[in-house]
Amino acid sequence: MTIGRGTEHSWWARKLLESIGVDPNDLRLDEAEHVERGIEIALGGFDSKDAQLVEGAVSMASDILRRWRTPRPELVAGLVRCVASDRSLARGDAALALAGLVSADSTQDLAPAVPALLAAAADSYDRIAGPAALALARLGHPGVLEPVHRWLASSSRTPFFQVTSLGQVLRPLVGSADELLPGIRRMLLDAAGSEGLRPVLTTLAAWGPAASAAVPELLSTLTTRNVRWACDVLGSIGPAAGPAVDTLDGFVRGRTQPPRHDGSTLQSTGRRRWHGAQNAAWAHWRITGRPQTFLAFLADTSTRGLGYADLGRLGELGPLALPYADAVRQLLTSAGPWTRVQAAGAWWRITGDPDPALPVLLAALEPLRSGEADEPCREAVRTIARIGTPAVAAAPLLEAALTSERGFPADFYPAARAALAAFGGR
Repeated sequence: MTIGRGTEHSWWARKLLESIGVDPNDLRLDEAEHVERGIEIALGGFDSKDAQLVEGAVSMASDILRRWRTPRPELVAGLVRCVASDRSLARGDAALALAGLVSADSTQDLAPAVPALLAAAADSYDRIAGPAALALARLGHPGVLEPVHRWLASSSRTPFFQVTSLGQVLRPLVGSADELLPGIRRMLLDAAGSEGLRPVLTTLAAWGPAASAAVPELLSTLTTRNVRWACDVLGSIGPAAGPAVDTLDGFVRGRTQPPRHDGSTLQSTGRRRWHGAQNAAWAHWRITGRPQTFLAFLADTSTRGLGYADLGRLGELGPLALPYADAVRQLLTSAGPWTRVQAAGAWWRITGDPDPALPVLLAALEPLRSGEADEPCREAVRTIARIGTPAVAAAPLLEAALTSERGFPADFYPAARAALAAFGGR
């Protein structure tokens, strides 16, 4: 049997299998006929006195629950026991595994895990706190807000978000943005130049206009080594970030040079050398609604080729980016699958012509046949949903994946349903 990339066991799972005399190469958890044996071994590992074997059980249970949609309450119960145990490493990994199961399309009942997760999240100085809070946030449980407020107030003294970043925990809490933003704004001032702030800035960019109240603090962040991430937030906020426009324009046109990632001092230069100028140009456009600065940036850098450009953001310009359509089309045959899919999406949005893009997008769906959906595959599904009826050839594969017992990442399901709806409600 060929061992696929997705069938390999973790080091911990291999230790568990070897401890009971099972050759790891003989147990393939992506094969339906091996799953029941895998469940049996994982359940035995949960009861082991050996911490490494318990960790192996967590790894195997997580792998099975991720790959297969059949409800497995016994494996969920094993993970919950680990969360409530005194085994620090297994506790954190079990909580992360539970967090990974949370989605609107999950078939697993995670209600029994809530009490243990609440208890774990309450101790800010335990490495499990972040993973437990992530699971609660994704579940939409209000009990997550108290520890998050506490971490916002003292995160500089709490190292445990190296395991699960505060940004990850905040991302699903956009509905509580008004309540959380005062603490986030204090953090933006207190840790403006900290590298650890970047996951929080990435989340604020995902929140978009809901983060508008933080614009004053984000303006301060434009003078730090986190400036590129701050540009993304300001652009995602849109018109409410108007006070940043002049600064962004200066970055794009080279009148000012922001700090480098290492925090070196600002430089004045007549040439645009900053690698984040594209972020600033995009943000300027999103805030003002005027594309001239973004287009001028593209024209000035086009001699280096579009490998430097963010194809997704180029595609957002739509027909305004027609001068770059030929260069985008050349990238449809790029060696990298992610670049090919991004180029296909940009081509469609710029030209409205689906024909050159469809072969690339349909080819990117092939992992679905083996129960996988990597990021290029999921991006292809999102683009196919935008294209609609001309991409109807994707329908049988998407329908099969949606009804399969195989599990896919949470963002695959809404994208696939949107695509099928765009085909006429298939």
